[in-house]
Amino acid sequence: MIYQFPRSLVALPILAAVVLAGLGLLAILKRWPLRIPLVTFGLAVFFGGLMAPAMWMDRVVLDEEKLEQTTGFWWSPTVKGFRLAEAKFVQIVTRRDIKNRKYEAWVVEMKDGRVEEFDPGDLWERNGKDITDQLGARGIERR
Repeated sequence: MIYQFPRSLVALPILAAVVLAGLGLLAILKRWPLRIPLVTFGLAVFFGGLMAPAMWMDRVVLDEEKLEQTTGFWWSPTVKGFRLAEAKFVQIVTRRDIKNRKYEAWVVEMKDGRVEEFDPGDLWERNGKDITDQLGARGIERR
C-alpha cells in the first residue's frame, strides 16, 4: 500500500506559485515598488520550488516487509520507519515539544526489546487508522 497526498492538494502550492508569479509580473509592468515583485517572486519560488515538490514526493509505503515514510525537501529527503518482522506492537502516544505543543508519536517495541519512537508526519498521521488496521492484519497489535 502506498499513501500519498491527493493530487488536488499538491496542485494548491503550484496554483499559488503561478498566481504569485503573475502578480509579480503585473507589479513589474505597473512599475510598483521593487519590494512587491521581489516578495511575490520569492513566495512563488517557495510554493512552486519547495512546497509542491516536497508534497509530490512525500509517501508512506506499507508492504509485506516494512512501514516506511519518505518526506522532506527534494534535495534532502528523510526516510523513517521500521521492518514489520522486527516489530512486536505499536503504541500511539501524545508528546509535547519544547514549546509545549502537542504532537503524535508512534512508539514501536521491537521483538528484541528495543523501543523506537517516530514522529509520523502529516501524511502518516492522516492515514494512521488505515495503517494501524493494516498492521493489525499483519499481526502487529496496537496498544
